[in-house]
Amino acid sequence: MENLDYIRELGFTCIYLNPIFAAGEYHKYDLIDYYHIYPAFGTGEDFQTLVKQAHSLGLRVMIDGVFNHCGWRFFAFRDVIEKGKQSKYWDWFFRLEEPVVVPDNMEDYPAYECFGYERMMPKLALDNPEVQKYFCDVGAYWVKEYDIDGWRLDVASEINDGFWRLFRQAVKSVKPDCALVGEVWESAGHWLDGTMFDSAMNYDFRKHCRSFFAEGTADAERFNAGVTDMLMRYRANTAAVQMNLLDSHDVSRFLSLCGGDQRKMKLAILFQMTFIGMPTVFYGDEQGITGILEDEYRRPMIWDRQKSELSVFYQKAIALRKENAALRAGGYRCIEAKDRLYHYARSFNAASIHVFLNAGDTPLRITLPSTEMIWQEGLDCDILSPYGFAVYSE
Repeated sequence: MENLDYIRELGFTCIYLNPIFAAGEYHKYDLIDYYHIYPAFGTGEDFQTLVKQAHSLGLRVMIDGVFNHCGWRFFAFRDVIEKGKQSKYWDWFFRLEEPVVVPDNMEDYPAYECFGYERMMPKLALDNPEVQKYFCDVGAYWVKEYDIDGWRLDVASEINDGFWRLFRQAVKSVKPDCALVGEVWESAGHWLDGTMFDSAMNYDFRKHCRSFFAEGTADAERFNAGVTDMLMRYRANTAAVQMNLLDSHDVSRFLSLCGGDQRKMKLAILFQMTFIGMPTVFYGDEQGITGILEDEYRRPMIWDRQKSELSVFYQKAIALRKENAALRAGGYRCIEAKDRLYHYARSFNAASIHVFLNAGDTPLRITLPSTEMIWQEGLDCDILSPYGFAVYSE
């Protein structure tokens, strides 16, 4: 709450929070209680105040829904450990065997279905009508009681479609415009047919940006092929709300992948803010937080009010998007993709925005449009310096 004005001043319009509910591990994906905030974060009243204050500043709030699995200390799993097959929650989980043992040894894998390799996260049977109702009620509760604006849905591709359709109905019946964003690492078209999610996390966006901007392993033509694939994959209205990210809590920081080169990072940021979709920024990227390993890229946020070079750049790129309808609602057209030069345009009604990106270490001559230049770094007449860019409007 103390930093909402910082977030708003940078230009953001929505905050997505990783799990805030009572859980065991530091990451809070092993949930214990789906109806209460983890005490170290605050109380339910604190969260209610946060949402209200965010809304008063024009910020929406999305929270993380972890329904594929729970933690060992979730009430239903505790009951199963205690009572075995006599527990009325026995059918809430997959592949249970008596006795249900919670192994102390990290090397021992339990005799029940888990999330991935995490023995502390038993998988929930979301094909069971009782389990479906319980978690649909959870989804509706946080919208009804706290007026949240969206759910980001963890491990969405590992849960059956029937549950997601019921969950959508339960949440949308309370708040029709509550956004549902699925964590799907692969192509998400299956879940974006209008009956389950509104959007999905677009990890392909990161993949293509990584190869072109950060690592230089893809040339502009190959990058454009990836861009075209992202745009052709879904219906136009669905592509327009894909959660385009460079970083998340599950991957290395993009600035680290750039070798700490802020010029490369800036090109990726500019592309993110001028491409079709919903730009999403991982906390601290604007402060230059780096990290390859988990304990590095999940380090605490730096709440530094001194404007860093990257935070100023983010603020300007976000403002550019907000000020130009073509960047929010316009079509997309690649004009030139050759070697390390990528030139594209976004158009809406009579307005167009042209963007030139030089993602290489060699100066390039570009053909400038006879229109107004609104932002550039590294442009001298018609020569675009290494890792420079130019943005024109017409």
